[in-house]
Amino acid sequence: MIIINKKINHLFNRKNFVILFFAILIINYVFFNHRILFRENGYILGDWLVNYNGGFVRRAFLGQIFFYFSKISNLSIINIIFVFSSIIYCISIILFYKILKDKLNNNIVLIMILLPSTLLFNFFDPLTVGRKEILVFFLFFIYYLNLDNKNIFYKIFFYFLFIIFILTHEIVFFQIPYLFLLRYLYLKKNKNIFNFKDYHLEILIFITGSLIILLFFKYSYLYDNQILCSSLSEVKLSNNVCYGTINDLLWKDKEVFLALWGYFNERNYFFNYSLYILLSLFPIIYIYIRIINKKFIKKLFILSLFCFLFSLIFILRVNDWGRYINITIILQLLVFLKFLDFNFGLCNFNFANNKIIKIFLLIIYLTNWHMPHCCNPNIGDGYNDLVYRAKSRILDNTSNSTKFNDKPRLILRKLFNIH
Repeated sequence: MIIINKKINHLFNRKNFVILFFAILIINYVFFNHRILFRENGYILGDWLVNYNGGFVRRAFLGQIFFYFSKISNLSIINIIFVFSSIIYCISIILFYKILKDKLNNNIVLIMILLPSTLLFNFFDPLTVGRKEILVFFLFFIYYLNLDNKNIFYKIFFYFLFIIFILTHEIVFFQIPYLFLLRYLYLKKNKNIFNFKDYHLEILIFITGSLIILLFFKYSYLYDNQILCSSLSEVKLSNNVCYGTINDLLWKDKEVFLALWGYFNERNYFFNYSLYILLSLFPIIYIYIRIINKKFIKKLFILSLFCFLFSLIFILRVNDWGRYINITIILQLLVFLKFLDFNFGLCNFNFANNKIIKIFLLIIYLTNWHMPHCCNPNIGDGYNDLVYRAKSRILDNTSNSTKFNDKPRLILRKLFNIH
């Protein structure tokens, strides 16, 4: 009996639970990535299709490579993008597991990865699947795991990878301060002397990235999206894909920005997304306020706030705040994971006292809300919304649901004898 109990405990330990959880995330991502891309969503597929055929423009570098490779190989560009984005996501999840695996005994870490605004963000909102944010996660997970890597070839590789990804989506540039913060925490743990030479890679990335952003502002107005849209026929796509990101590529002028500001007010963005941020970072804040070294925590708070405010320069100019706040929350989690290396002693949430009450409150906290990627004026309803959305998709028999050959939906309708 003792041996059986030990085997059961080993089978259901935290690491195995997290591995299973990550496997479900990968299956969910690959499924919806295929579903969305092959329906030629203009805001998701279109974002990957941006290229330089219409002139120099932001977000175009990888799109140009995909476009060229599809033409010379005669492979479907949708297949190329599907395989690329799925592989990047899978590698990112594996890298994140490597970051987490030695910290899973910390209850706060486990809570953070189960939040609907971190890894489950794609699960609650499938329209966030297949987006270019995966490039940010891929970059920062590599960077985190190589903070102690002094190899010059790694640094050259990472520098060019970062620049390529900035040319593929400008959001990468607005996360650069997190490189400095993670480097600072790593150096602080190992030595107390500040030296600019320790940040030469990060400084070089920031300077190059700044020049690229200036080039976007200076030359993007020359871009002609009609030429780009026409070129899609060369890779066997219709220009219907252009009704999305491609038509939205020019930097927003003042009038559009003011119109967005009115939209934000109408949809309760300022209140809702402030609440999502507080709900998401509450476990980390709980730990920070319990640390005795208030001077260090104050400095960490100021640096973390600066990172967030820098990304806010971009967030305030786009509609889908949830996607970019999701990036912020996960990068703040990386900062927290690096902070745990300091071993301050109070870095956990104890279930010993009032265990049943704490677990009950925790279940409510993790299940009764989620963060939509945009547009919803109401607070996300958590798993209730997930169930409602699944039921409505299966039961809905209008042309909007039946115009695609949706095999999973047909199988479920047949399983539940729905006609």
